[in-house]
Amino acid sequence: MKKLSNFKFIFAVAILGLFASCNDDEDTTLERGIKPIVTADQTSFSITEGESATVTLTTNTVYNKDMQFKLELVGGTGSFSDYTTSGNETTIDDGYGVIGHAIDFPAYATTFSFDINAILDFYPEGAETLVFRFYSMGNANGLVDAASETITVNVANGTSDDVVTVVDWSQSSRDSFGTLHAGEYLGTDDLMHEYCDYDFDLEIYDSGFGILATSYSSCPETATVFSTDPDDVYYIVPSFWTNAGPTDPAEEISFKVKVTIAKPGVWMYETNYDDVWNSTDGGADEGNPEAYQFAGILTKTGSTYLLEDLDSNVLASGKSASLKSRLPRKTSK
Repeated sequence: MKKLSNFKFIFAVAILGLFASCNDDEDTTLERGIKPIVTADQTSFSITEGESATVTLTTNTVYNKDMQFKLELVGGTGSFSDYTTSGNETTIDDGYGVIGHAIDFPAYATTFSFDINAILDFYPEGAETLVFRFYSMGNANGLVDAASETITVNVANGTSDDVVTVVDWSQSSRDSFGTLHAGEYLGTDDLMHEYCDYDFDLEIYDSGFGILATSYSSCPETATVFSTDPDDVYYIVPSFWTNAGPTDPAEEISFKVKVTIAKPGVWMYETNYDDVWNSTDGGADEGNPEAYQFAGILTKTGSTYLLEDLDSNVLASGKSASLKSRLPRKTSK
């Protein structure tokens, strides 16, 4: 019996040793119930539109799993469309609540950084503020230090010496959640398709009708007259290239096209070309005589520009037909 008792003792010690060995393999970075706390290196700063700032997070405890947080705009005079971040935009069904950006702090990292970018928009405007709430979300593995829960960004109006033109036929809009969606039409297949499937173009010609800038494969199309380009008279020409390629619409589409010409932060001119182009007549590739339109004549002198709109300037309007006849016709893009 004594030998049996010794055997039981030895067996019990072995079992305890096994448990201790298993515990050594488990996560030892955290005490039970204690979560890492992250701190932001800056919570109030100023940038200008077109610039970005980096926020660096530091954890007080290294953790063996990623930590998920959310950056959410909660105040200020700016809007969600005034900035972007290096985080992932949240969606309506991911459990993150109202629209914002998910920030993932990697496992085993001591620091992690993300950027806040102020978008250079076309509108001349005063300074804006963006007030963010930064807090634990998703897997809730980490916490945010109380002093880092509010991040305030002061955004000054940005300006440019370039002139940017945008041709937009996407008919995009934001849903109630805030996510941007491209506009859609009903196809003959009884499915919805994006207007962006159609092929519009943008070209900028110099005074000799040589090409200065083009945009052929985006939606919207964007082209720029840079301040470093030669002083000259430039013709801004949006066009409808072809109706071939997309799924045929169930009913004819009369396209709603917006052309914006701007010296960002200084001045902006916007024209609607509604019902000028349609899906039946097609575009330049189908021989449509209205495929090309003049959106404006831009005279550049250094970083000073004069924009003449053909719809409102009698002299420019009188030139329209003769100018169109001088445009070189593309046989391909």
